[in-house]
Amino acid sequence: MNTTMLCVLNSETLATSLGKKGTESDITLYNHKQGEKAISVVMPTRYPDKLTPLLYSLFLGSEVFMVIDKLDRTIGEELVACDVMGKTKGTIFLENYITPEQIKPLLSGTGLSGWQIVEGLGNPNEMREELMARESIPIPGPTRVSIDHSFPVKGLGTVCLGIVDQGVVKKHQELTIYPTGKKSLVRSIQVHDNDVTEASSGNRVGLAMKGVEPEDIGRGTILAEEGVLAVKNRLDLTVTINKFWKGALKNGMVVHAASGLQFIPATITMGGELKAGQSGKLHIELESPMALSSSDAVIICWLDSVGSRVAGKGVQ
Repeated sequence: MNTTMLCVLNSETLATSLGKKGTESDITLYNHKQGEKAISVVMPTRYPDKLTPLLYSLFLGSEVFMVIDKLDRTIGEELVACDVMGKTKGTIFLENYITPEQIKPLLSGTGLSGWQIVEGLGNPNEMREELMARESIPIPGPTRVSIDHSFPVKGLGTVCLGIVDQGVVKKHQELTIYPTGKKSLVRSIQVHDNDVTEASSGNRVGLAMKGVEPEDIGRGTILAEEGVLAVKNRLDLTVTINKFWKGALKNGMVVHAASGLQFIPATITMGGELKAGQSGKLHIELESPMALSSSDAVIICWLDSVGSRVAGKGVQ
């Protein structure tokens, strides 16, 4: 199955024109399938009241469609989050007399400078056809699946939903549940309601798992081959603060560290003060363990910020 994962911001109209509503919680999924190709659209339903749906949606989507009909704090925060999370591929759809000249300065000098800017929502049928025509590029490597939902199903046991981040997940494969380290066997796999024996990177999957309860494999857990990820309670990061962020990170601050679908309270224990546009070393103590590879970025968030709650990005 060839699946295109897309994050849509600020327009349920656009999301519903691209796919049929499926799983709904603090994020909502919309799906469209045709033959061996599919589109999965994710939208942060409970954002901006909560920051996490935005971060989760941006992580799940490989590309962003953002509708802008006014310029306010929410739009600013979305743009900062997209930049910090490295979303270099995206399109902005302008409505309500917002002009490209108002938007271009906000993108200049950021990772979003290559985004397309379109006036109006365009033709959804043409958009859908263009998305369906794309060929996904597999990401090689050991199996890794990020989980966003889990629940019991009569006759199947525990089922979890997520996206294959890299490699291939296979039926009857034994995987480690990170960060707990528990083991579980993949009983069966579905991709867009079709039973399959394996699913490659980029596909959204439903996995029936053996020997675990839904609470063992909730959102933020990662299914991966043994030894692929490290589990850490402390992070030593080189952090770069977004140039539009208003505030300063310093010792003693309680922040949140986000990686993939993990969002964990943390305290800055060492490091100098960092302000907009600056980079420096920070040592962060996590309230609960985080699973990540050496190449995974960590997004630093401060929920008490008067502007964007997304401050910057840390690398190990």
